[in-house]
Amino acid sequence: MKRVASIMLTVVILICSLVLPSSASYNSSLDTSADIAFLVSLDDGTVIFDKNADKRAAPASLTKIVTAILTIENCADLDTVITIKQSSMDSLKGTDSSTAGLKAGEEISVKNLLYCMLVKSANEAAVVLADYIGGGDVNAFVGMMNDLASKLGCENTHFMNPHGLDADGHYTTARDLAKITEHALTLPIFTEIVNTVTYTLPATNKSGERNLLSTNWMINPNFKTYYYPYAQGIKTGTTSKAGHCVISKASKDGYNYLGIIMNAPKQDVNGDGNPDNCAFLECKKMFKWAFDNLKLTKIADPSQIATVIDVKLSWSVDHVRLIPEKEVTALVPTGTDSTSVMLEVIPEETPTTVNAPVKKGEVIGKARIMYAEQEIATVNLVAAEDIKVNPFKWVLHGIKVVFTSVVFRVIFILAVIILGIYIFSVIRRNQNKKRRRKTKVIKNFRNIK
Repeated sequence: MKRVASIMLTVVILICSLVLPSSASYNSSLDTSADIAFLVSLDDGTVIFDKNADKRAAPASLTKIVTAILTIENCADLDTVITIKQSSMDSLKGTDSSTAGLKAGEEISVKNLLYCMLVKSANEAAVVLADYIGGGDVNAFVGMMNDLASKLGCENTHFMNPHGLDADGHYTTARDLAKITEHALTLPIFTEIVNTVTYTLPATNKSGERNLLSTNWMINPNFKTYYYPYAQGIKTGTTSKAGHCVISKASKDGYNYLGIIMNAPKQDVNGDGNPDNCAFLECKKMFKWAFDNLKLTKIADPSQIATVIDVKLSWSVDHVRLIPEKEVTALVPTGTDSTSVMLEVIPEETPTTVNAPVKKGEVIGKARIMYAEQEIATVNLVAAEDIKVNPFKWVLHGIKVVFTSVVFRVIFILAVIILGIYIFSVIRRNQNKKRRRKTKVIKNFRNIK
């Protein structure tokens, strides 16, 4: 009976399951001079390009994305005014840091500090925010950064400071940064700030108005070599250890991609004698390739037969066709259709035989959808037709299941043992009775004599 219940439970689970998109990796024909490159669809999670995406590396000012998240999520009012501490300024002495010209004693709002940090990439703004959100303890804030990374599922990330200056033990990966950035993009104020090209910092008690220019030249039309009209933010970073880095989002025709470049060189690419920031160029190249070559295309539908499996206990048929549960779409090169992909049945999730009755549309197995030897999605396989059960065969099968079940075998063995004990006890009891009668006869015979 337990076996029957187990079979029924398995069927229920299969029926309730849905088509699950695979976090497939689709490596294109792209090439890059950067040490690390990662391009992922923000629409369905498909990895378009992956070069060393899990390699630990210094993130430079990409670190500030985490500082911004924690600030936005832990400050109830971004218009709160903070007085900059001398200790915050002193912590950056001798580092040759990128700054926004802030001063000790200056009163400035949290929001404007975010603009300083994310637009101008000001390190002192990062320290001031960390000190404020950390309750006067920057190290406590760094602990919050690592807790956030862990919460977001970052397995190869560890921070040592809030700004990203090179430090032992300060590292992350492109894949982890993608998780962090996708979370940051759910915060409207973050998206607004990182897509700002220029920002006028209001006058404060220590300084007049200051104009902040974004370090991200991909969103600035004045930098024609790097500008990409579909790019939106997000953050740049440069240190001697990290090289040139950038994270950006691009949207066009309903498609959205996140591009990450780390440890890119600076070299003369166009031959004009001036070294170019290859982080911007490589990120721009990834975006252009994706928009020019990829389309969301139907790659599987219920008209395809994935496999045929045997059916038992039916009236007249001995097999059932398995087809995709529903239409499946994926990002694939232009010109690809369902004839260009292959449905590969997953053996461990698809039985070779099934018992009638079978209902049309019943989930029975699962298949991988393969393109260019890459798994780009998975899909549930369902029965293509109804199959009725033969009642006589069903009854015989039920009897067989019962009599071959572990429970029946245990009960049968226990019954045999109990019967054996009972027979043994009866035999012993009869033997004892005979012995007593024999003893009594002998005793009576002696008394007669």
